Amino acid sequence: MIKLSHLTSYITCPRLCYFRIHDGDESFTEFAAIREIYLSMRQGFDLDWARKRARALHKAFDDIVFDSAARKFVYPQIDCKTVDIDIVLKSESLGLLVSVEEIVECNGEAVPLFISLNPPEKGVWMRDMIKAGAASIAGNYSNALIYYAYTGDVRRVEVTFSLRRKVIKLIERVKLIQRGFLPERRESRYCDYCSFSEECERKSETFASKFL
Repeated sequence: MIKLSHLTSYITCPRLCYFRIHDGDESFTEFAAIREIYLSMRQGFDLDWARKRARALHKAFDDIVFDSAARKFVYPQIDCKTVDIDIVLKSESLGLLVSVEEIVECNGEAVPLFISLNPPEKGVWMRDMIKAGAASIAGNYSNALIYYAYTGDVRRVEVTFSLRRKVIKLIERVKLIQRGFLPERRESRYCDYCSFSEECERKSETFASKFL
């Protein structure tokens, strides 16, 4: 099955997607910490419980990373009712799993809510649009909310045919990576702190890499 994190990894870097699929990645990031903080607080628990939850679930749990995320966390102000927390949407036909932080009801409409960290000046990041599109495909939702946890902003994404098409194309590319195709190496700022940078430099490209 393809996970939502595989699709968003591909947006960051196709090779990051490759290594996470084939080698795994147990690193504990600020995003992982924020997710546990949000899920805990939305259910009425405190920061101490969020820390215990994160430590129990993540092998690479790091107090320094958790504390850094907690200092920047801004609880959202949204006038929506919780329907469900921490769920997975599934499309058997496409082999897709979509982890959703929360399903909320806003003005009578059930909407998936996803967490991100810092927002762009306008709209949402492409990786966050992909989350909305994937939820639409796996759960038949027409909109999604993106909550930026370091500012408290909550922004709506309307899912269009074009966005759904982008998600399908991403799924197809990730399926090729699952089969062993290695994407072309692309230099970016992310390379400086990527945990797979050394292995990536050692991996040679193939002719097929040019098409991913």
